[in-house]
Amino acid sequence: MSDPFLTLGIDPDADDAAVEAAYRSAIKRNPPDREPAAFRAVREAYERVRTQRDRIAYRLFETEPPQPLDLLRRAEAHGRAVASDSEPVTNRPEPELIKALLRGEH
Repeated sequence: MSDPFLTLGIDPDADDAAVEAAYRSAIKRNPPDREPAAFRAVREAYERVRTQRDRIAYRLFETEPPQPLDLLRRAEAHGRAVASDSEPVTNRPEPELIKALLRGEH
């Protein structure tokens, strides 16, 4: 199962209001009648990290190793965050390479 934080597009330290807002936004983008698989993934992610207690339990007790796609998405998100900082970083992955990997080209 994929990382619920990546599925919802939130930081792991997001509060309850941010999680709910991300969930509502995601279900608007993926309505159940047009995108049932995406809607189901968003719903499962939301149920796993809905409250602060759920997020703490997820971080403490989740034992599944991360999926390769999750690792690539985390790297892409980290690359965007680092690129927005003012200091240049030379050891970050190239955004084009990460996007190509996410598309399955390499």
